[in-house]
Amino acid sequence: MLAVIAVLALVAAHALLSVDVVRHGRNVISRVELKNLDPANNGINIAVTEPWYNPHGELSFNVGEADERSFDRFDVTRCLLQCAQQLGNREFSRIYLCNKGDRLYYINAADFKQLGEQYQTGQTLNTLGLYVKLPQVTYTLNDSLAFPVHEGMLSSISDAQDWNTMMSNLLR
Repeated sequence: MLAVIAVLALVAAHALLSVDVVRHGRNVISRVELKNLDPANNGINIAVTEPWYNPHGELSFNVGEADERSFDRFDVTRCLLQCAQQLGNREFSRIYLCNKGDRLYYINAADFKQLGEQYQTGQTLNTLGLYVKLPQVTYTLNDSLAFPVHEGMLSSISDAQDWNTMMSNLLR
């Protein structure tokens, strides 16, 4: 009887592990590849994945637990823009922004690729402009804009607050 229980426990553990592997999919840009893009990405737990079965061409930008080193909003945004640059030639429909596997937002592929085209490593002013543009092209899971479009003199401040909110959600 004990042997049967042990076998059932082993089968159950294997099934749970398999579900986790299937759920997260395969790497498109792994943590190692992200580190190779920029040494500043060393130790950051972020990966771009796609489901094993992917008829809609969806990718996931997954921010995981801080394990090797802690990282902040600027690190996550830099990694996101670097991934956008790397995925410029790849065909996909949208990329989900995830926290530990949970989808929070998405960006349409055309907007994401445009961010990647505009991103230039080492161009601080250019990059800061993209940081505040990011919330303007981000959608909730129910297909509405995640943040309102701001106009007027204080729009940059409002966009920066939206960026801060978005990144805080990805890092929670």
